[in-house]
Amino acid sequence: MTTQLLAEAEEIVDKKDLTVDDYNRFVEIGNLIEDNELSFYYDNLDEAFSLRLPEIAQKVGSYSFIQEQFWQLQIMLINQWY
Repeated sequence: MTTQLLAEAEEIVDKKDLTVDDYNRFVEIGNLIEDNELSFYYDNLDEAFSLRLPEIAQKVGSYSFIQEQFWQLQIMLINQWY
């Protein structure tokens, strides 16, 4: 099931038009993946998804849809690189 979740996350990242519902599902998938190896792949997808957040924000008119845990994850990933 976990690999199916990873495949679903990849499908979301590859969608032409992202929505807030896509964002919410992507975050939910991240919370469901517990395997460390698959979590590594999800983190890579998360970086790609993060680059597309402005597309959703443009539709919504702000970044208010972003959950706090997502910001915490982004900070954690940045800290790992620096």
